[in-house]
Amino acid sequence: MLTERSELLIKEGAESEFAAAMRDRGIPLLNAVPGVKSVKMGRGVENPDKFILLVEWESMDAHTAFKTAPSNAALRQVISPYSRGGAMEHFEIT
Repeated sequence: MLTERSELLIKEGAESEFAAAMRDRGIPLLNAVPGVKSVKMGRGVENPDKFILLVEWESMDAHTAFKTAPSNAALRQVISPYSRGGAMEHFEIT
């Protein structure tokens, strides 16, 4: 299994709108992607403009296939109006 951890830095004042967009469109979109086992999102306590997105994938192959899928572009359209950067890492979970 592969866990993807993304830290998303959100534009000041847009945090609630971002959270709603992810709840209503982004997370359901990710949950429908083949190979996705679970999706979780949280908001920073000390830094409320920072969000964490945890996606569990069946495999790296499933994640790689998503990179070129139309749903990836759709997810970017949900995130990009609110984002001011971030970081992503992948972990193999045994």
